[in-house]
Amino acid sequence: MSNGELYMGREQTLVKHFILQKYLERFAYIVGSHWEVLTYVDCFSGPWNVRSEKFEDSSFAIALKELRNARDALKKQSSRDVRLRCFFLEKNQAAHAKLKEFADGVTDAKIETRNATLEESIPEITDFVRRGGAKSFPFVFIDPTGWTGFEMETIAPLLHLSPGEVLINFMTGHIRRFLDSPQEETQESFRRLFGSGAFRAKVQGLGRLEREDAAVDEYTRNAKSVGGFNFGCNAIVLHPEMDRTHFNLIYLTRNLKGIEVFKNAEKKAMEVQETARAEAQQRKRVARKGQAELFGSKELHDSTHYESLRERYLAKARSLVLQALESKRRLLYDDAWILALSEPLSWESDLKQWIEEWKSEGHLEVVGMQPRQRVPHRGEDNYLNWKRA
Repeated sequence: MSNGELYMGREQTLVKHFILQKYLERFAYIVGSHWEVLTYVDCFSGPWNVRSEKFEDSSFAIALKELRNARDALKKQSSRDVRLRCFFLEKNQAAHAKLKEFADGVTDAKIETRNATLEESIPEITDFVRRGGAKSFPFVFIDPTGWTGFEMETIAPLLHLSPGEVLINFMTGHIRRFLDSPQEETQESFRRLFGSGAFRAKVQGLGRLEREDAAVDEYTRNAKSVGGFNFGCNAIVLHPEMDRTHFNLIYLTRNLKGIEVFKNAEKKAMEVQETARAEAQQRKRVARKGQAELFGSKELHDSTHYESLRERYLAKARSLVLQALESKRRLLYDDAWILALSEPLSWESDLKQWIEEWKSEGHLEVVGMQPRQRVPHRGEDNYLNWKRA
């Protein structure tokens, strides 16, 4: 089956899996070049709504495939023997039976599965990670279907794993509907999710997008703090048929290289997302009208919502960089890069475009570059000097 057939009706999962696959494609190779063991933990494995008999449209199969590819490439290129270890968790008994059947058929990686909730399984997960040894690097994927079952206090031991990186599916669409709920039980659930009740004051009185941004930012900030992560960013995954955010994928790392890899995956995924949304929306129109359309989905797709979101976050990212330049007057390119890429839909190519604009306007000069170097690079002591009075 093609991706279109595998993910028809769940295009948001296609985007999520694409980002996971593209990230792990580079992550596994980079980390495997320095660490002897790659440990992957999938906390809500499923499988759910898969159409492939080989589970090719499941997160656990996608992850294992990329880990294998990296291991085999490293073996061929440098004779490195990288070991693979996976922990797959699923609380639904029927889904877990399929998961275990898949795992039992794997002979070239150490895989453990558990039929339990995440809350019940934290000790087993951390023990599994530690049994990988001092030369093991873990990656934890937390992909729930709602906002419960992965409260900040619950996942804290997973966030504490160091070294380690974490990807969390923050179910923005579900959370948005209940942020202002007056019910004490709902608000207590959110307090446990965020790790504090401070989010309520930060989202109160804001518009829809501002409220979503504030919620995602607050959750990211708390998760970074709990886990001692240096960096965090997120990718927006839109609803296939509506101009709404379905969820945000929040990525946490202690290494800038991770941000680079994740943002590159995000950038590639956005084209996939708009193509998938165009097809999903055309199918909906055809079903409603009862007749085919003359032109293809891409030609008829209205990308205004995506473009407006990109303009929104580009403006926020540009403002962050500009404020730092105006206050510090001299800013390391690496620091400008971190600020620019902290927002979704903002990439290094955008930062370099802003730099060229500011240079042409006479407001900025770049110092520390080599004679033949045309643009600033990270890790090379390139500085941005702000000259505006």
